[in-house]
Amino acid sequence: MIEKYDKEEGYCRILGHFLVFEYCRNMNNGLPCSRVLDCWFQTFPVQEFIDENYSAEDQKKIFEPPKAKILTLSEILEQAQKRLQKNE
Repeated sequence: MIEKYDKEEGYCRILGHFLVFEYCRNMNNGLPCSRVLDCWFQTFPVQEFIDENYSAEDQKKIFEPPKAKILTLSEILEQAQKRLQKNE
């Protein structure tokens, strides 16, 4: 059952406050946060949970390194320019 640990509470190092595992499990376009192993290993067997509930392909998506911030900013700027061009 994938919702088994959803009500567990833990501290989010990214957001800086406590939240429930359900948020962490879904925050990455329906997949867990890339830091899920670091944040939850003391609360429950999170690696086992990931292995039981997510395919190898999903795990690859979960744990792939984030894009460099400059690339993300560049993509956002490109999208904004395209929207502006459409509205002209």
